[in-house]
Amino acid sequence: MKELSFANRQKLKFFIPFLKPHYKIIDLGCGSMWLTNYLRNLGYDCVGFDESSPADIVGNVKTYNFKEDSFDAVFALEIIEHIDCTKEIKRILKPEGILMVSTPVPYMDSLLQIGEHLSIFQKRTSPHSNLIYLEEIPLKLIKKKNLFGIVQCGVFQKN
Repeated sequence: MKELSFANRQKLKFFIPFLKPHYKIIDLGCGSMWLTNYLRNLGYDCVGFDESSPADIVGNVKTYNFKEDSFDAVFALEIIEHIDCTKEIKRILKPEGILMVSTPVPYMDSLLQIGEHLSIFQKRTSPHSNLIYLEEIPLKLIKKKNLFGIVQCGVFQKN
């Protein structure tokens, strides 16, 4: 597996302690499937979902027909700024399930754009049309962390 970036290692260090061995996990917006494959290598039952290959399931998160209460954990790393899918995430999470999110701090998005232009950050795949603060997500916020003052990470629980 390709070596993980410093930022991704920091995210994993924050999120992994919240996972339990029996969890059924979905990685929404899985992209290259780095996280999906990482979790599988740790022994987790994880499926990758994205609008394009190489995802295990290809589709639109808002229109795909997921079964209600079907996942113990949902990873949504760098996706909710592209599409407002928090209601669908809440619907597919099992009771007491957890959501793990990373998304840009809204007021720092212009700095990210400069970093993308300078090839410091990965270029976005679509516009950031849904920039939100973690407190706006309709689930119980358990823990949050700010990475580099630019990215907000949060762990949420469905009640």
